[in-house]
Amino acid sequence: MIKFFRHIRQSMINQNRTKKYLLYAIGEIILVVIGILIALQINNWNEQRKILKSEKEILTNLKSELIINRDQLSTILNIHKNEYRIGLKLISMFNTDISNSTELELDSLIGKIESVYTFEANDGYIKSLIASGKIDHIQNKEIKGFITAFDGLVIDATQETGMLERLLNERFWPAVDGKINSSNRIRRYEDYTDFPKGSYTSDYNWFFSNRELEDIVSNMTSWKNAIILDEQILKESINHMIRLITNELNN
Repeated sequence: MIKFFRHIRQSMINQNRTKKYLLYAIGEIILVVIGILIALQINNWNEQRKILKSEKEILTNLKSELIINRDQLSTILNIHKNEYRIGLKLISMFNTDISNSTELELDSLIGKIESVYTFEANDGYIKSLIASGKIDHIQNKEIKGFITAFDGLVIDATQETGMLERLLNERFWPAVDGKINSSNRIRRYEDYTDFPKGSYTSDYNWFFSNRELEDIVSNMTSWKNAIILDEQILKESINHMIRLITNELNN
């Protein structure tokens, strides 16, 4: 083909047909430019197709990881809601007749209010997206923003747990040591059923007549509620992202 064009060009020059040769040369240049543009466009289409394929794979994996996080968060959220209800029950028992409650029941109630469960995010894939730069393959700005902010959202949802732990370590446990048998409370947990029974009986009459402990339990319960509210916000954000990603995958 190149030899053919070269032959035509040489023929026109030999025939002194300069004007026609110039028009031909311009046409040849235009054809070359068009060919280059078409090749570039095809290359762009191929690259865009690769990016779209990569985005779909990213969104699919991201959705799977978010579902895992949502389910784990839901489990912990339900635990905290139950502990909050128990906290409210304990508060209502202060300065009341507790003679109808057995030590076993009271040990179980106290054991649940003093437990601390913290949501730990499964964010390995999210972190790898950010580190690899593949996050830029995601076209939806809201999804991309959520991925970038995910670590901060988890911190916001779990930081209140630290306040609860401080209350337990600095006030609750020092206050009940020697009065409410720790061994007997520990034995109520499924993984500690073989724990030896404590050597003394817990003084729950003292516990439920103690003003300081009433305030401590009240504070602990209020922090449980704060944790629940933060976890609900995080769960709603995750659910929103799962719906958004589902819509992107279906489009």
